[in-house]
Amino acid sequence: MRNEIFVGRQKELDLLERLYASDRFEMLLLHGRRRVGKSFLLGHFASLHEGNTVFFTADRSDEKSNVQAFTSELKRCLKGNEYISSFEKWSDVYSFLSSLELKDRLVIIIDEFTYLLNSDPAFDSGLQNAIDRILRKKNIFLILCGSEVSVIEETVDDATKPLYGRKTADLRLLPFSYREARDFFPGYSDEDALTAYSVLGGIPLYLSLFDDSRSIKDNVIINCLSTTGYLYSEVDTLLRMELKETHFYRSILLAINAGASSFGTIRDKVGEEPSKVAKYLGVLINLGIIRKEVPCGEKERTRNTLYSIEDNYVAFYFAFIYRHRNKLNGLISPELFYERELTKEKLHAYIGHRFEGVCESYLKCLFYNGKLPFSANSLGRWWGNNPVLKRQEEIDILALDDDNALIAECRYTEEPFDVKQLNDLRDSALCINRKNRYFMIFSRSGITEGVRDQIEGDDSYRVISMEALYHDM
Repeated sequence: MRNEIFVGRQKELDLLERLYASDRFEMLLLHGRRRVGKSFLLGHFASLHEGNTVFFTADRSDEKSNVQAFTSELKRCLKGNEYISSFEKWSDVYSFLSSLELKDRLVIIIDEFTYLLNSDPAFDSGLQNAIDRILRKKNIFLILCGSEVSVIEETVDDATKPLYGRKTADLRLLPFSYREARDFFPGYSDEDALTAYSVLGGIPLYLSLFDDSRSIKDNVIINCLSTTGYLYSEVDTLLRMELKETHFYRSILLAINAGASSFGTIRDKVGEEPSKVAKYLGVLINLGIIRKEVPCGEKERTRNTLYSIEDNYVAFYFAFIYRHRNKLNGLISPELFYERELTKEKLHAYIGHRFEGVCESYLKCLFYNGKLPFSANSLGRWWGNNPVLKRQEEIDILALDDDNALIAECRYTEEPFDVKQLNDLRDSALCINRKNRYFMIFSRSGITEGVRDQIEGDDSYRVISMEALYHDM
C-alpha cells in the first residue's frame, strides 16, 4: 500500500468548512458504508483545525471507558482542566461544557457513535437533552459519524427518536466516481485506470492498495488472489461487519451473480419468504452493494424490476474469486490462476458491464453541467418491447424529458463500433416515443469508416472515446 494521501472530497471539505465558519451551533451527521473514507475525511479536517478539535472514536466498551477516552481528548484540546479526567458519565461532560466559556469555535467529532447507542440505549436521549439545554447555546460544531447506515438513519430521522430534528446538516459519503478514482493512478493510462476502477470500485482504501508502478495483473495477484492479500477475504469481512445473517445476504449476491435479476428468480434461488427477501434486498441497496432498476421513464413496478450488483469489487469477487477459494488456498498459484481464469476475453466481458456504469456517470455530469441539448428528467437503462420490429430491445443508457430522448450504446471491445451496431442503435430508438432523438456512442475502440460516413455532419450523433471519458467535461 502506498503512503496515505488525501485525494478528492473537495465538496465535502467545503461543507465542513462552511459549518465550521458558522456563528451558531451546528450538528452534522456524517454517514456511509464502511471503508468509504469517513474517518479519513474527518481526520484530515481535524488536522486543519488541530488546536480546537476534539476527535474521539467510540468503541464497544462501557460508558465510563468511553467518557474517559473522550475527556482525554477534550483535556488535550483545552490544555488544562485536569479534573475532567475524573468524569465517568456523559452527564458530567455535558455539565462541564455548560460552564465552559468558548471564544473560539470548538469542534467535537464523535466517530463510530453508534457504538455508544448500542452500549447505552439512553445515550441519544441524554445527547438530545444536552443539545437543547447546553450545546445549542455554545460556539460548538458537533459531528456525529458512523457506519451502521440503517441505525444512524433510524436514530436521527425517525420522528419518534430523541435526536430527530437536531441535525443542521447531513452528509452521506459515497464512493469515488471513476473520474475521482483516476487521481489514485497518475502512472496508469486511462484504460488501465478504468480497469483498476472496474475491479476496485470507488472505495478509497481499495484504490490505495493498487500501486500504479505495477501492472494491473500484478496488483490483482498481490491484493485479490493471494490469500495474504487484503482484498482476498474483504467481501466476507465486510458482510460480517455490516450485517447479521451474512449467509443469507451472500446467497442473494450469489443468486444475482448467477444471473437471477428479477425478484421472483432471486426468491426462488434463495428459497425464502418474499417478505424476507425484499427486506434483505433493501438493506443491500441501502449499502450501495446492489442496484434496483426499472426501465428508464417507467414507474416502479415489482414485475418489471431488475437487480444487479452495484459495487465493483463485490461484483469482481463473486465473478472470479468466491467459487475458486479452495483452489486458491494452496492448489494453484495466484499467477497461474490469473492466466487461466482472468483471460483477456473474460476480463473485458466483465469490464464491459462496469463500463456502462462509467458511461452513465459521464452522462450525468454532462446533464448536470448543462452540456447537452435538453435537461433530463430520468436516466438509466431501458428494456422492453419494440412495437415496430416486434421484438425485445435493450438500451444501455436512456435519458428522457417530455420531448427529448438520448439513446446511448456502450461498447468495451477491441473492435470499432460498426454499421450493424449503428443500425441496432437506430432500431432501439423506435421504442422511444419522443419528438427529438439524440444518439451517443461510447466506444473503447472508436468507430469504423462506415459509421463515420453515415453520422458525419449529423448533430444528433456524438461519439465518446476513452480519452473523452476522463478529460472532456
